[in-house]
Amino acid sequence: MSTQNYVCGFDEVGRGAIAGPVVVASVVFYNYSNIPDGIKDSKKISASKRLILFKKIKSIASIGLGIVMPNIIDKIGISKATNLAAQQSIPQHMSIKKYLLDGNIKIDTHKSVKNIIKGDENYVSIAAASIIAKVTRDKIMVNKSKENNNYKWDKNKGYGTKDHLLAIKKYGITNYHRKSFNLHI
Repeated sequence: MSTQNYVCGFDEVGRGAIAGPVVVASVVFYNYSNIPDGIKDSKKISASKRLILFKKIKSIASIGLGIVMPNIIDKIGISKATNLAAQQSIPQHMSIKKYLLDGNIKIDTHKSVKNIIKGDENYVSIAAASIIAKVTRDKIMVNKSKENNNYKWDKNKGYGTKDHLLAIKKYGITNYHRKSFNLHI
């Protein structure tokens, strides 16, 4: 790796879910001249387009992932869990000059850190991180849905949809639900 100083973008997915992990991704583009078209906030892209961009981003950037499971979220709270996931996702093998974090994510570093509200709408590295985090978390939830289909995590990805809440009422909560989120319906 060259001695170039890079910019690293971070974003999280799953903060507001009632089941599953919180996932933070970091993305460092090696070169900004070959970034694929269409990278934007993951919530504004179809699932099929996200998957295509996920593969393209992984081929031209350094990716970091932090994943904090529901039992840890319940112990330390969602804010600390999100920050822990962000800390886990920091690339260790690159010379980073600036960290761009979406929203209020916090990391412990002596480098330059900038928190940007709606950063995934304005910075390509943060938007790319939102895509990486979303595809990663969605895959986790689809796989967990195969183990316990009552909650339809393949469809709702662990968020508190009407069907998911009805399933909790009917079947109770699992060890993959966030008990600290007051799910006793």
